[in-house]
Amino acid sequence: MPLESSAIEVTPPQSLAPRMPLIGAIAWRNLWRNRRRTWLTSGGIAFAIFLMVVARSLQVGVFDTMTDNTTAMLTGHAQLQHPEFMDDPALRHTVTDASAVARAIAERFGVRAVAERGVAFALVSVGEKSFGAQVIGVDPPAEQSLSSLPGAVREGRYLESGDDVVVGAALARNLGASVGDELVILGSTRDGGIAAFAGTIAGIVVTGVADVDRSVLQITLTAFQEAFELGDEAHMIVVRMNALGEVPSLIARPAGNGLIWRPWQDLLPEVEQMIQIKQQGSFIMFGIVALLIMFSVFNTFAMVVYERVREFGMLMALGMKPLRVLGMLELEAVWLTLFGVGIGGALAVALVVVLAAVGIPLGADIGAVFASLNLPDRVYPSLSLSTLLGGAIAMLLIVPLAGLLAALRVLRLSPVTALREST
Repeated sequence: MPLESSAIEVTPPQSLAPRMPLIGAIAWRNLWRNRRRTWLTSGGIAFAIFLMVVARSLQVGVFDTMTDNTTAMLTGHAQLQHPEFMDDPALRHTVTDASAVARAIAERFGVRAVAERGVAFALVSVGEKSFGAQVIGVDPPAEQSLSSLPGAVREGRYLESGDDVVVGAALARNLGASVGDELVILGSTRDGGIAAFAGTIAGIVVTGVADVDRSVLQITLTAFQEAFELGDEAHMIVVRMNALGEVPSLIARPAGNGLIWRPWQDLLPEVEQMIQIKQQGSFIMFGIVALLIMFSVFNTFAMVVYERVREFGMLMALGMKPLRVLGMLELEAVWLTLFGVGIGGALAVALVVVLAAVGIPLGADIGAVFASLNLPDRVYPSLSLSTLLGGAIAMLLIVPLAGLLAALRVLRLSPVTALREST
């Protein structure tokens, strides 16, 4: 008696092919068929993520500390200036109504300190010796909250009265001057008149920066404005933010009155260039680490494909297409990556959070120098979401790509040949 057609009907291959969630579950199960290999491979990925995140966070922390320390001396995080002052620091390029402008800036979110400054070049004399110097008029209370220079006074004290003068150590040495000596400043007003000031050296500054020690000379802003006939004008409004990352939000708002914001990158271009060079070097190192991980994963998946040829042949004989088999292997690579990224990222975040709280000491010698300048003697790593996601995305691209390259052999397999192959 002939069989009914339904008894001999063969299920179409498409209906035997597992759906995507099932393939994901099978891929996860396949990872743990060889636990040692899975742990070693995911451990390599975890180490790469750990190294990238910790190293990058430490590097950003070092750069932030270095930039913060450098800008703390004179430049600040940003300055509000006349558009032409940076290229032509003439006495006439001023910020008018400077005190009101400074008060308005101080009210902005994220601003830690604001100080007005006047700048002029003049002839400085002590006795019979004279030298050219940069005369800076400052508001002493504001300067002490913004600049590290008041903490660098090694002899005497910082500015207190209108007759006080603070000079750099090299300039004092060139003038043969010491604390208590009378100092005379002669310059020109913007109208061509004679600007004159006579005061007493109250303190000598030692910064360790030759250009600063050789040229800096500070007097009170009130005395500067009176001597150079500026009234309520200044040449710059110096701003220090709570964090470097808040500078873009500060300068994004229009300055008004024809003025322009100068961020620290414009004021200290050599510092920014050095940071960029070091960042490029670190990216090359991270690229080498990623390449090593890629070769490791490629080797692992090449071995997986070699060992599981008969399994793949059986799946294809049951109706699974080669592309589905390849997709299953890619899911295994993704699971492996997520597993390694999760472990490495968690360890890196935990370490960086601890180090960001306690800091990394710079050592006794360097720390003592920094402490003497009222600067932090520790480096604090800075963890950002971009640092964490950058390493994770890199691994999610590199590892599956390595797995794909190793698994391309599956596309050339035939079920008959694969089932006959012995491993």
